[in-house]
Formats: sequence, C-alpha cells, structure tokens
Amino acid sequence: MADPFSIVAGTAGLADVCVRLARFIKQANAGFRVVDQELEDVSQEIESLRSINDLVKRSYTDGFSTKSDPDQQQILGTHWCATQNTLASCQRIVEQIEALLKEVADVGSGKHVKLDQLRKWLRQQSREEAFSSLREKLKAHQMALQLSLSAVSIVYSRTSQQNSHKSYADISVSIQNLGVDVASKIDSLEKFISLSAERTLESAVVSAQKAVPLACSNRHFFTPQSVSSIFTGRESELEVLKKHLATPILADPPKAQKRFVVFGLSGSGKTQLCCKFAADNKQSFWGVFWINASSKEHAEQSFSTISTIGKVAPNQAAAKSWLSSLGPEQPWLLIIDNADEKDFPVEEYFPDSNVGAILITTRNPMLKTRGTVGPRYFEFHGLDEQNSIELLLAAADEPVPWTPSSINLARNISKTLGYLPLALVHAGKTILARLCTLEDYVDYFEKSWIRIRQMKEPNAASMVSDTNATIYGSFELIYHSITTKQTRATEDALDLLRIFSFLDRQRIKLNIFIRAASNPGLEESNDTRKQNERNAYSKSRPKPTRAQTLRSLVVHVVSLISQLGHRPVLPKFLSDISGTGAFDEIRLREGLNELSRMSLISTSSDSGDCYSMHAAVHLWARQRPEMTLVEQAIWCQVTATILSRAILLPPLGDTEEDEFFRRDLLPHVRHVQQIERKIQTSFEKNRESRRKLLPILSPPVTSDRLLQLIKFSLVYAQGFQLEEAEKLQSYVADIAIRYLGMENIKTINITRLLSWTYWQLVRVDDAVELQKRALDACIKVLGRENPETLQIMDSYGSSLWLQGRIPEARQVHTEAVEGLQKTLGDDHIQTLKAMGGLGRTVGRDFDFTEAISIHSKAYASLKSQLGSSHSATLEAMDNLAMAHFDRAAFRQGQPGDLDRALELGSEVFAKRAEALGREHYHTLWSGLNLARIRAIRGEIDEAWSTFLPGHAVIRRDLGETHFIYLFGELHRGRIMMCANRYDEAERILSNVVELHKAKRNRHPDRLIAMFSLIKCRNVLGKGDQTASLLEELTEGTKALFGPNHAAVRYLLDGRTLSKDDNDVLSSCKQKVKTSVEEKTAGSLERTLV
Repeated sequence: MADPFSIVAGTAGLADVCVRLARFIKQANAGFRVVDQELEDVSQEIESLRSINDLVKRSYTDGFSTKSDPDQQQILGTHWCATQNTLASCQRIVEQIEALLKEVADVGSGKHVKLDQLRKWLRQQSREEAFSSLREKLKAHQMALQLSLSAVSIVYSRTSQQNSHKSYADISVSIQNLGVDVASKIDSLEKFISLSAERTLESAVVSAQKAVPLACSNRHFFTPQSVSSIFTGRESELEVLKKHLATPILADPPKAQKRFVVFGLSGSGKTQLCCKFAADNKQSFWGVFWINASSKEHAEQSFSTISTIGKVAPNQAAAKSWLSSLGPEQPWLLIIDNADEKDFPVEEYFPDSNVGAILITTRNPMLKTRGTVGPRYFEFHGLDEQNSIELLLAAADEPVPWTPSSINLARNISKTLGYLPLALVHAGKTILARLCTLEDYVDYFEKSWIRIRQMKEPNAASMVSDTNATIYGSFELIYHSITTKQTRATEDALDLLRIFSFLDRQRIKLNIFIRAASNPGLEESNDTRKQNERNAYSKSRPKPTRAQTLRSLVVHVVSLISQLGHRPVLPKFLSDISGTGAFDEIRLREGLNELSRMSLISTSSDSGDCYSMHAAVHLWARQRPEMTLVEQAIWCQVTATILSRAILLPPLGDTEEDEFFRRDLLPHVRHVQQIERKIQTSFEKNRESRRKLLPILSPPVTSDRLLQLIKFSLVYAQGFQLEEAEKLQSYVADIAIRYLGMENIKTINITRLLSWTYWQLVRVDDAVELQKRALDACIKVLGRENPETLQIMDSYGSSLWLQGRIPEARQVHTEAVEGLQKTLGDDHIQTLKAMGGLGRTVGRDFDFTEAISIHSKAYASLKSQLGSSHSATLEAMDNLAMAHFDRAAFRQGQPGDLDRALELGSEVFAKRAEALGREHYHTLWSGLNLARIRAIRGEIDEAWSTFLPGHAVIRRDLGETHFIYLFGELHRGRIMMCANRYDEAERILSNVVELHKAKRNRHPDRLIAMFSLIKCRNVLGKGDQTASLLEELTEGTKALFGPNHAAVRYLLDGRTLSKDDNDVLSSCKQKVKTSVEEKTAGSLERTLV
C-alpha cells in the first residue's frame, strides 16, 4: 500500500490550497463585476473538491482497520499509489488557477475603478482559454478522485461480505451498482485522456479497472462454449428460464430442487441456449458449473474438475457433497450437458441441495420428466423461419438492409437445412468464405448430402440419418472451402481438425500443443543430467558381469533395429520445429483461428486458450467418407504422440500445475485409446471377412510406445482410475523385464511406478515385493552408494514401516540416511526427507527421544531452505509433532511435550487446510493427528470437531474396510476412551481387531487396537475376557520387536493395562496442568521483575 504519510500529506496539501483559493475568490469577487457568476462556479467546484478530498482521507485512514485477502490488498496498494498521484496533480492545477486569477486581479492602479474593471475584463479575455483548460482538467481530476472512492468501496464491500458472511442477495445489487458507476467513470476519463493527451490520469484508470472484477458477484463460471455473437431467437425460452431458475434467493429456500430439461435434435442449439442463459444471468449465480454427461467416465471427470474449486477430494461424491454444502448466499447453476445415452443415470449427478439450479440437455425425450419448475422442459427442433433467415444471413455477413431477393434465397436454404441452427451457421460460413453463394448453395449442398448419405453411423448397420446428413453436408462444404485455399494456415487447420476429432471434444487446451513442443527438449536435458550424475558415481558402481554386458549389447542392437525407419508421425506445425529449433506458437494460433472463423471449433468460457467442438462436428471430422481406416489409424497415432509428449514424468512433472494438467488430460487419453481399440477391432474384422492374412496396422512396440503407455498410466492414476493405470504399467513392466531384464534402469523405474500403484490399490505385499526387487537390481547396477539406489532404499524402508516390519525398516532407513549424508550432504533436501522416514521408524521402535532429535534437525533445515509453508516442511513438522505426542503417550514424556505437539499440529492442520482444502488426504491425516493430541490433553470436544468430518470423508471415499479408514476407527475408539465412553470404545475396537485379523494379524495397528481393547475391558470390569487377547498381544509384540524390546517391557508393566485411573490420559492431563502452571508462574515472575 502507498506510504500513509504521503496520502495524508497529499490530502492536507490539497485542502490547504483549496482553502486559500476559496478565500481569494471571495475577496476578489467584488472586482469582477462582469464575470462574478463564473467565479461563483469556480468557488463551488473548489468546495466540491474539498469535500471529495476529505472523503479520500477518511476512506484511507478507515481502511487500516479492514482486513482483506492478499489479492485485494494488492489492488488497494496499487490504487492508493495512483490516488496519491491524482492528489498531487489536483494540487498543481488548483495552484495554477490561483496564480492565473491573481494575475488578472492584480491589473489596474486601484484609483479608477471602472477603468480597472475594464482592464481586468480584457486580461481575463486573453487568459480565457488557459482558464477554461484548467477548469476542465480540474473536473477530470475530481472525477478521478470520485472514481478512487467508488473503487475502494467495491473492495471494502467485498471484504465486508466475506468477513461477515452476509447473504448473496444482500450484497449483489449494491456491489453491482458500484461496478456500473466505476465502469461509467472509467469510460468518461478514457475519453478525456484521448482528447486532451492528459497522461496523469492513466494510473487512476488502470488501478480502478483492477477493482471492477470484484463487483462481479459471480466467482466461478465455466460453460463448454462461449455464446455466439450471432445468437438468434429463443427469446421466450430464455425468459422462462430466467423466471424459474434465476429468481433471487429468498429468506426461505425453495422446497424442491429447481431443474429444467432441454431435449431435441442434434444441432438444434440446446447447449448454446444453456450457455446464453448462463452468460445473461451470470450475476444471479455465485457459481456456474458444467458436467459432460456424454458418458459416466466423462461425468466423473467433470466432477473431479469441480472438486479442485471446492478443495475437496477429486471424485464425484466429494464434489456433489461440496455443492450441497453451499448455502443460500452461494447459489449455483449446474449444466448437465449431452445426457443422450438411454441408460445414463442422470439422477446420480444431482447434488442434494435445493439452493442450486440444474439445466439438462439431452436427445433422450424420456428425461423430460426430470424437470421440476415451470413448463419443466423444452423440446427443440429447428428455429422458426424468420429467426432461421436472420441467423443464416448474419453468419454469411450479408450487407444490411437485406434485400428481398437475399431473404427469399435464405428462406429456401433454411428450409433445405431443416432450420437447424448448427447447419445454418455453417452454411453462412461457407457463403462467407465465397465457396458458393446464396444462389447456388442448395445445389452444392445436395451433391454433398448424397455423398454423406453413403456414410454409416459408427457401430450401426443403418445409413446416416437425414438430420445428421443435413448437418454433415454443411460441414463438407466448409471443409472444401478450407482445402481450396492451400495456405500454410489452412493446412495446419485441417491437421488440427483431424487431431481434435481424436481428442475428447471438450476442454482442448492450447497448452497441450505448447507442452508437446517444449517437453522433448526438457526430457533430453534431464536425461543428460542424470547420465552425468551416474557417471560421477561410476567408481562405486559394481563391475558388470559378462552376462550383463552381453544383455546390454543385445538390447542396444535390438533397440537400434526397432528404431530404423521409425519416426514419430507429427503434424507439420510440430515437426517443423527441428528445422528452426523453436516452436512457432503464432503459426499454431493461425491454424486454430481458421477453424474458429468457420465455426468448426469454439472457445470455452473460461479462457481464450481452451477450445471445444460440437458433437456432430467431432464425429464427422473423424468419420468423413474420404477418411479411410488407415488414415484414421495414422491420425489416432499422431494424437496419441502429441498427448504423450505433453506429459512429463516425475521428477520433471512433479509440480501441482503438472498434476492438474495430467488430470485435465484424462478425457483425451481415454478417448484416443478407445478409438485406437475400435480401429484395431475394425482391422481384425476386415481381415476375417477377407479370409486371408492381412497386416494389422497397430502402434509399433518401440521404446517411445512403451513410454507413451507409462505416461498415459500416470494420467489414469492422477484421475484415480487405478485399475487402468495398473493394467498399462503391468503390460510395460512385463515387456521391460522380458527384453531388458530386471537389472536395467528403465525396468527399475517402471517397477517402482507399478509398486506405487499397487500401494494405491491396497496391494501392499505386491508393492513391497516389487520395491525389494527394484532395490536389489539397483544395487547390482549402480551400487549401494549411488543416490538413486539410496532413494529407492528410503522408499523401501517406508514400505516396510507401513507393513509394520519396524526393525527391518529401521535398518534400511538408517543405511539410506547415512548413505545420503555421505554422498549428498547432511543438508541436502533428499537427505532431510529421508530423515523423516528414519525418524518415524525410530519412534515406532520406542526410541522416542532419538526420534524427536532426528525430526527436529530435519524440520529446522527444511524450514530454513524451503520456508515454513512448503509441503516437505509441513510433513517434517507433522512428524515432529507426533514424536512429541508419542513420547508423552507412552509414559516417557517430558514437560512441554504435549504443548509442543499441539502447537506444531495445529499449525500443520491450518496451513494444509488453507492450501489444499479440508478434504485433501494430507489435511485429513494432519487432522487425525491433531485430534489425537487434543484428546489425550482432555480437550474432547475440540478433538471430535477436528476428527469426525475428516473421518466421514475417508469412509465416503475409501469404504469401511480400507486400512486407512480402520486406522481412523482405531483412534476413534481411543478418543472414546479419553472421553470415558468405554462401552462405545469397546464395540469399535473389537470390530477393528476382527477386521485386521485376516490380512494384518500382527500389524502394529491391530496390536495397538488389541492393547486398547484390553485396557477398555479392564476398566469396564471385563478382565475375564482379556486373557487370550493379552496372550496374543504379547506374542505378537515379541514376534515383531523381539522378546527384550522396550515395547514388550512396556506391555508387561502391570500399570500399563490397569483399570486404575493412573492411566496415560490422567498422566498426560497432569503434565499439561504442570506445564500451564509453570508457564503462568514464569509469566508472573517476569511481570514482577
């Protein structure tokens, strides 16, 4: 924000000169007999300026007490700097006016009054132009100050609404009015600046423009396509939707969810109507969201996208729950688009809330019963004749006024096209491109229509329907108009059209092509860097055996042979990069512009760099009569190659942006693979029908192809399609092991990725076994001291820890940390991360003080290098918090342990909730830890408020038998014990013990549950039911840790499982009380000193 002294000083300086000038005008007015009215006007202007100046000062000083978010604070800072400049300019103008008036007033001797008045009048006439110019400038600067006040009011109103949670309806109208006022003043000032070349006001305009978006009550807006500039007709339908869906939120919410259905023919304008309604009524909704309902998979992906806005888990259930949780102050509109399949369960996608409104578009008339308000549904065919004529002539850009001849020709074309808006728009674009005219369009169209009728619908025995043939025929004419131009832009446009047809038709981002162009260079540089790092540790690398050397040679020769004549097929706008060394983004945009100009693609609402394609265009572009099966296979491979190149594998693609990008790619990867499988099936059928062996064109199994599948698997995993990810990774891993051998870096990396997927699928034993194989192979290939080997060792140690194999995990982690310290250094990020794994294992091994020491060192160094909010720092902080907790919980605590645990745990939970959302798994984990800390401190209500919401999310997302949910159940039972609710705790803990018995019989989680259950039953007086449990617990603990381990001694301590009140909770409560008393005494002592 601007320097407070500067603003206050600026207002004070302007106020001083205004007072001085007003006094002078009042004294001098008697000497200006002829011009007294003009001086009076100036006096009023100065007085008005003084009032505005006072408001600016008050607004600025009051603003210090208003807390706004960082973005709004930045807007205010820019704004006050601009205001400071405006105040200084105002002061200069007022001083110039004062000087000019004094110059005029000082004329004359004072002896001859009439003569003096004449001289003053003559002098004023000579200064009139300068005087008028200064007054105009003063008015403009006064308006600039008023603009500043309005802009500040927008920011403060928005902040007040956020802080006080006022309802949407309360603030919507007032903020919108402020926005209109600011926009009007900006327009006036811009005109003044352009006419007068007055540049001092530009900063005021620019700063105010930044505040205008805050006047928009809509915070989230996405529709699949932008509204056409020539949208025509449907006025009555739009009014009906506005009346029933966009009505203001009342004090009492509606009794039923507001839903409306639009069904009808393809190309009849259903989606465009919804987008038009959403755009026109944007201010009536806090959020406008869109669901691609063309399939269940697409719908789930759309909900996953919505979940990122709500910062909840990336799945349908979480996104629906978030929408349902929004109150009346946040009304939303959900567009469920293209729910055409007869078996599509549209009801499953309705959030459970009456606050929002839902619009459904479909070709399935049975869904009309899902409407609930007004007439409930619209049935769309074509437009009426008059609107059809207007749309066609507007699309063709026919000069207005339209002649009767043009109108009659347009009437004939509209009738031929069935009055379908999509076909009419493309007909107009064809005429605009001058491929044909209004006079001969019908002749061209009918020739194209006959050819299109020969094309069959995909997977159907019948020919293309007359309706679709009408639409496709208009597309063919546009295609030929682009083809005949034969320019670089049109060639690129046709390539892009084919590529788009193999991608999913929605949310095709420009960034896909930009990344596909730049990523290969990044990967090559990274490979070179990795090889250099391996060479640096070549001395510690084991000497390869003769068998390894021979296998490496054979693999290298086979790889060279397989690559002979193989070059990835790419479109020219990407393949031409090799000649220049740089990607020409302008060229790409020119090709896209050609398609957009002919309405074959459209931009989405959220960005000009995101495109979509109508379903009919999407199918036609891939199934054109001239598009042979071989060509389809080639362009499918081209599209898959582009997607593969756009994806970076970790650690290169390890940022949050990369994760979101991969998640957005899921529909495209899924679609291109579906088409690839259909093409392969068609080739096989053709071969069988001809009863002879014909080659089947399939993607060659090259290293590029295998890398492509691995990248696609990462996209599936990012979208939580883990079974599909595992299928691809297993396929690649089998080939790699078979042909490259396990002792190959590529094979090792693939198996590591597959083991990670096994973990996500809760195939724990398979995951650990693969990690062990990868580690053994890496030791043989790179040696034990290589950083890559040590990192794999660290991951393997963490897997053993999760399995409950604590002594083995500690041994592996110790070797990994010591090795990393030796090779990379004590303060290297990778070393510090590995220390986190070691510290957790040491703590689980009952060496609590050593664990605290390890975590403290890691946390302090990570915080110093990465900052306090970095994910790695927060993980280290969480580890340290739980190390303090464990030491206190297992009777080895020191004063202050629980206070420190609470301090660290609270900070981790708060930061993760703010950055990741309350339903992110990292947030849920830290929330569970914080609840455990609070419960053992006796803060039961606070523990439940933190624990229960997160536990419900885990149950919803993972189910009641998942080991993570059971871990939460274990600690729900222990929190019950802390709350003295032993009956409920016994029931919960018994269930946990039983569910773990089959697969995790001696896992620490089950042992802790058994321990807690025994304690619980002892307190309830059921000691006779604990003998067998205690025996099993003791044997399991000895088997896990050894007979003389501290855990066994703790377990055999008679006090540990006693029913007496000297349990862990009482002990911890006493330590908390002692700690508080010590702090209070220390504070009192410091006060007295």
